[in-house]
Amino acid sequence: MPDQTMPGITLEAKNRKANDLRGRANALMLEIMNDDKLTAEQCAAKAKEAKDLTERANTIAGFTASEEIARQGGNGDLVAEVLDADRASKGGEYTRATLGFEPAALMRPMQEQIKKHTEEVRMGFGSVYNFLRVARGEDAVDVSNASRAKFQQKVLKDNLTLQRMITGATGDVSGGSFLLPLTQVQSIFSLANVQQGLLQRARAFTVPGRSLRIPYLIQSDTNASTVLNRPMAGQIAQVGIVGEGATKPQATPQFGQRMLNVLKYAAYTQVSDEMLMDDFTGELPQEFINAVGQQALNSLNEDMTITGSDTTGTTTPAGALFAGAAYNIAVNRAVGGQIGTADLFKMYSEFTHGPNAVWLASRRTVQQLYALSLTSSSLVTFLRDLNGLPSMMILGYPVVLTDILNTVGTAGDIALVNPDFYAFALRQALTVEMSRDFAFTSDVTTYRFVVRGGGIPINDGKYAYKYAGSAGVDEHSPFVYLN
Repeated sequence: MPDQTMPGITLEAKNRKANDLRGRANALMLEIMNDDKLTAEQCAAKAKEAKDLTERANTIAGFTASEEIARQGGNGDLVAEVLDADRASKGGEYTRATLGFEPAALMRPMQEQIKKHTEEVRMGFGSVYNFLRVARGEDAVDVSNASRAKFQQKVLKDNLTLQRMITGATGDVSGGSFLLPLTQVQSIFSLANVQQGLLQRARAFTVPGRSLRIPYLIQSDTNASTVLNRPMAGQIAQVGIVGEGATKPQATPQFGQRMLNVLKYAAYTQVSDEMLMDDFTGELPQEFINAVGQQALNSLNEDMTITGSDTTGTTTPAGALFAGAAYNIAVNRAVGGQIGTADLFKMYSEFTHGPNAVWLASRRTVQQLYALSLTSSSLVTFLRDLNGLPSMMILGYPVVLTDILNTVGTAGDIALVNPDFYAFALRQALTVEMSRDFAFTSDVTTYRFVVRGGGIPINDGKYAYKYAGSAGVDEHSPFVYLN
């Protein structure tokens, strides 16, 4: 399996010490979740230590509410001072020199908003008591009157906005309204997007240049007029029964070569410096690096598995399941749009078997696969254990669900593949590099992603051992899909 690390990442952490502390806290939480032998006391102690480490990390990195408010135009004590803004408006101790703007001017628009909101609460609900009952879910919005219901929904929404507002309102002297999430959850926006295919299973080669020549033994019968007619044997050796002292039949094995070319997959993405600075968690850069970088690998994987249209692997990786390729076999389904038991049996009979073979299936195929039956039992079997999810098997081979195959009911929704017959070349592992100079005047940080690889089936055609006459029969392939 190719190395999917990112050796080219040159990101600078906001605070290295804070990240180290946060990493130790995450390790403790993983230990709590995964170690079943920990006692309640040990769990409590480790949880407290993780919490302390996280608080230290947030303090060191400045990821706190007061620090963020200071970055938005106030100072570290702005919240406390704003609460006493009435005294400040009467000539109190807080001045423009300490806050950067007049507290009274800051609070006046907000006070007007609160006053207006209070009036709307009474208009919409009759009293604050009735409003609170609806806000808590004890009563429902009045649906008997459409306009009244719409107004009540607006008041509820405005209330949520006011609860989150920190300073000012649009157009005031503080510089605008800020809706800031003062608490963020690390990786809350992350989504695993690793798609399964031949990339994870193919025979991998590290390529020093731009191509790799793979020699293979030619297994096509070029002498069909002989009595041998054995394409997987006739070109290897002509073995026969001979008399004593008689001349043995002679054949010289013939070799061909497959040219495996390396192709460059690349992309770049940009993010505003303001977004990076406003990220409290320190996780945002790594999250979108993972997302875009994984998509680069997914694109390579998808071409290798099914969409690569150049069957020679010159301009795209050769798709193992690309429709009509000489090296794969398409099995026509018995019933249109359906996956039947007979279809899977036929795919199995035309398959070049091997120990690492798997079924690749589109996600939606489970709707039909789970319903397959053979006499009184299901064709699909599950290997269950006490610790993990069930593993689905069909005819002894595991089923791997993937989103890179076609949807259920269409050609290529399920396939049987032997990845030992597919060669994958890796010239350059996924590399991610960062530049602030590329779009410096736009306050944008640019990340570029590059991975260099390619793939091609080792076989250039179908296999067969015995011919009947001059026509090939009983052909089989390492790549069989349902048409």
